[in-house]
Amino acid sequence: MDKWVSGTQLSPLQAHSLIELDNHSLSGLELATVLKVDKSSVSRILQGLKQQGLIEIYPNPVDGRSTLNQLTEAGRKQLEALNSQANAYNARILQQLGSDEYQTLMSSMKKYVSAIQSVARQSSRIITIRPIEARDNAAIAEIIMAVFGEYGLLGREGFSFSDPILHQLSEVYNQKGSAYWVVELDGIVSGGVGIAPMEEGYCELQKLYFLPSVRGMGIARRMVVTALEFARQQGYDHCYLESTATLKESLKLYESVGFEYVDERVGASGHHACEVLMVKRLR
Repeated sequence: MDKWVSGTQLSPLQAHSLIELDNHSLSGLELATVLKVDKSSVSRILQGLKQQGLIEIYPNPVDGRSTLNQLTEAGRKQLEALNSQANAYNARILQQLGSDEYQTLMSSMKKYVSAIQSVARQSSRIITIRPIEARDNAAIAEIIMAVFGEYGLLGREGFSFSDPILHQLSEVYNQKGSAYWVVELDGIVSGGVGIAPMEEGYCELQKLYFLPSVRGMGIARRMVVTALEFARQQGYDHCYLESTATLKESLKLYESVGFEYVDERVGASGHHACEVLMVKRLR
């Protein structure tokens, strides 16, 4: 509370409170929850804002035992001034960047925001990512078959569901330069991804499949990042993968972590039905 936002008599928490109250009226308890501070701190924040004429307090029409806080006209003008000041400052910063640097920054910021949102979605669940064990073989095989069935690909030759090693993944990936990870969502095995060696300098990202309950939470991306970090540590220069245009969500994920489309296959996986080929440079 002893540091002020530049050009104002507002602490950072008071400025944050104005932003939150601009969206909708809040009780002291609701504001404390949003700001993640204790109720006594919020009381001091609100008292300071009221003394400056930036907020007003009125009875809660739903709960007569509590009150709500909302911005006054002076509060809205103060918030507009804060936003203008912040925008001008950010504009001066961005003027130091070339167009290519700006695009790189924006791309990184989007990924950062997406990561924050993913962590928020995951926070209420128990998520465990670990190496595959023999007890996981049947569950992962069932998940792979279920996903192919979901997308109408079962029965078509040249996909990984027909691999003879499908029910022995823990043994297959227990080799030098290989690894396979499974994710448990609330104690239930719900998906996995693997890395396996190819020709010199290349590895392959393999068998990335998840149940619908896991999708949209950022878990798949987290696991791909884990796999790619392993690949770097193993000394691979490139990571290759084969997929199909039907798995659109997977392709977007691969693109987001830096995989690029290529025309020629690497190695001989036997998955001739996979028409999408991608490679990511690791070093």
